[in-house]
Amino acid sequence: MASAALRAAARSTDLFIPQSHHIQLRSLPRSALPTDIRRLCAKQRIENVDSVALDYDRFLPTGKAYVTLTQPDFVPSALRSLKGTIVGGAMIEAGSVREDQVHRPTRTRGARGRAQAAERGIMDGNGVGAGVTSTGRSVVLSGLPGKLTPDALKEFLKSFKLAGHDNDKREIVKLEIDGHEKFAFTSRHFVRLASVSEAHRLVRSLHMTFFHPEIHDTKYPIHARVVY
Repeated sequence: MASAALRAAARSTDLFIPQSHHIQLRSLPRSALPTDIRRLCAKQRIENVDSVALDYDRFLPTGKAYVTLTQPDFVPSALRSLKGTIVGGAMIEAGSVREDQVHRPTRTRGARGRAQAAERGIMDGNGVGAGVTSTGRSVVLSGLPGKLTPDALKEFLKSFKLAGHDNDKREIVKLEIDGHEKFAFTSRHFVRLASVSEAHRLVRSLHMTFFHPEIHDTKYPIHARVVY
């Protein structure tokens, strides 16, 4: 009886996958935050929300997000409630997805391998939460000089409280730019902060400012974005 009711509910929803407890939202504004999605769920009286995460491509939001519910049985009702809803002026689409579509398998590395990968800038920033664990406390800075080193950036950021070294996790990682980091005119850096509030303070302070304008004038406009 319960399974029949579940199938009947599924027929009134889009892209329902039995036994999935993940919902993918699409057509979101690139500026949408996890708090916006949680607010939408509360407004639509969607309960049993376990987590909300944004999807990224090279540390840029893709317009997709994932809402994970505590049980698959709650998904059909949630999909009906989300159908036709609007976030930031955009009408969103929703459908259930498989576990492997949300949490993609990653290459296994030891502590030394992860440290070496970070040293080389191998962080693609793709997938749920951009593939990092310190979501909300991490910032990507772009537009910086191409030859800027992590140590030089740390000195530039000395008024902000960084996360400190945690096992193999570095405070600042210089990211590859299309595989041509050594020849790039500008650079991107991934920065771990000590707290969510400190990450937001850094973005408020540096976004759309210039890197050492007394030296470089307006040559290096900084773009800062929190990774959620």
